[in-house]
Amino acid sequence: MQEILKSRVFAFVAGIVFIVLDQAVKILCLTHLKTNSFRAGGDFLSFDIELHHNPGAFLSLGASLPPQLKQLIFIAGVSIVICWATYWAFSHWYKSIKHALPIYFIALGGASNLIDRIFRDGHVVDYMILSIGPIHTGVFNIADIAITVGAIALAIDIFAKQRTTSKTSE
Repeated sequence: MQEILKSRVFAFVAGIVFIVLDQAVKILCLTHLKTNSFRAGGDFLSFDIELHHNPGAFLSLGASLPPQLKQLIFIAGVSIVICWATYWAFSHWYKSIKHALPIYFIALGGASNLIDRIFRDGHVVDYMILSIGPIHTGVFNIADIAITVGAIALAIDIFAKQRTTSKTSE
């Protein structure tokens, strides 16, 4: 029982550190990228840093929704999902870490972006764009990376389970 508690405390503290780091980087971007942007890399592979205020979700989805509906979805709804995901992750920490950790990553990324929405007039601070040749990502931040890593880990697990299930049924 002591080991489980230590592990959960470590995860909680690491989560707080993650959120503080993400918010610190966003504050740096807000103060230093208002008129500046820069590019690292070359013609084929580059990494752009420029300030964007995202009023929507992933790739600005929902940005044109009425303000009250956006608050309901992006603040109230996301708050509920974050609370549920954090509770689920901690209650399954030792039973299934390979599921709990990705869910926790998603919750942490969501929590940090939620802080933006609450304190930055409903917007999330985004600042990174990755380009590979003619292909480039949308604008994202560190919290988005945590959400994406968590979602990819869950998707890989689901895909692996489906392959295992289909092989055993043949």
